[in-house]
Amino acid sequence: MESIVFLLVAGAVLLAVEPILPHLVSGSVGLVFWAIAVVLIYGRYGSSVGHLSLAVLLSVALVGSWWYLRKLPETRFGRSVRSDRVIPAETAAKTHLVGVDGVALTPLRPGGLAQFGAERVDVVTSGEPLDKGERIRVLSVDGPRVLVRSA
Repeated sequence: MESIVFLLVAGAVLLAVEPILPHLVSGSVGLVFWAIAVVLIYGRYGSSVGHLSLAVLLSVALVGSWWYLRKLPETRFGRSVRSDRVIPAETAAKTHLVGVDGVALTPLRPGGLAQFGAERVDVVTSGEPLDKGERIRVLSVDGPRVLVRSA
């Protein structure tokens, strides 16, 4: 009995700390604890108690998921852990390179690596192949795509 109670409580605690810990690890382990507890309940107490415990845990999981998605962001805790800043991906923040000249570090057929000052960047051409060492110019940046042509 103690092991079942431990698994249920530990699973609930791990699911509750999921918003704080990254990568869904604690939530996944919490769900596994709950699944093991339900299997143990079926084995020790029979199918009627097992069905009841499964229904209760599924209900708790559904209500908890609803609360997590709908109500948590409105709480003081939810506002404190939410980030209002949008941080662009490293490759998406290359708009400063538009119009800048550089050198192809690899053959561009049509994609490859180029050097712009001290910065190495993955680039693509509009289809024409360019040789290693050729001078290039950035035409545009569209998200992670840096389009270049021969300078």
